[in-house]
Amino acid sequence: MQPESKQATYHSATYHAAGSAIMSFTPINQIHQHLCAFHVYASDHDRHVEAHHFCKHLSHDFHQCVIYDSDKPDAKLIGIEYIVSERIFKTLPQEEKKYWHSHKYEVESGLLQLAPKSFVPGVATDVAEQPAMLELYQSYGKTIHTWAIDVHPDLPLGPPNLMMSCIGDGQGPPAEMLKARDTASGQDTMAKREIRKGYLPPYERDEAADEWAKTGKGVEFVVNEMPVRK
Repeated sequence: MQPESKQATYHSATYHAAGSAIMSFTPINQIHQHLCAFHVYASDHDRHVEAHHFCKHLSHDFHQCVIYDSDKPDAKLIGIEYIVSERIFKTLPQEEKKYWHSHKYEVESGLLQLAPKSFVPGVATDVAEQPAMLELYQSYGKTIHTWAIDVHPDLPLGPPNLMMSCIGDGQGPPAEMLKARDTASGQDTMAKREIRKGYLPPYERDEAADEWAKTGKGVEFVVNEMPVRK
């Protein structure tokens, strides 16, 4: 790739400066929480993706998140997640619940974390994380990735994918992936696991979520061409 010319750099800087002055970014500016976790494909549990969630709480019971593959300036937008409380999850139609996963294990295992700025060890301490983890512990997520970044790193090709989370030991990401995340964030997943044992209350996830655990089958979106309705 050729280096950007000085003229192109100037025009790019001018464009961004002008854009900041005249355009509204109100919905984006309401994002106030950065979470990091690992998603697994609903139909292929050998494929894990590091997922950085940037979330806005529409209410105490309902959060919406945009998901990137990292927290870097050139991060790729790979999907979305909706998070609801257990109260709302229990009201969903049974057919709908198969799209949702629990967060219980993600929280108690330390896999789900508040994400500090890169290379600033200890920013998201256990004390800072506790309110968020207690809230997310009994919540449920519906996650769609529109970019299969692990197989198509350059472009978002193919249909979207339903994603799930781990619900038990031995289901998490490869050790090297977890180590890379901990090193980049200055966190210690296993240490968090031990700390959280001290403050998470007894709780059992709603088995209507994580349907794959009972059926051994995962949802996969398949393209089905239909006559255009007029």
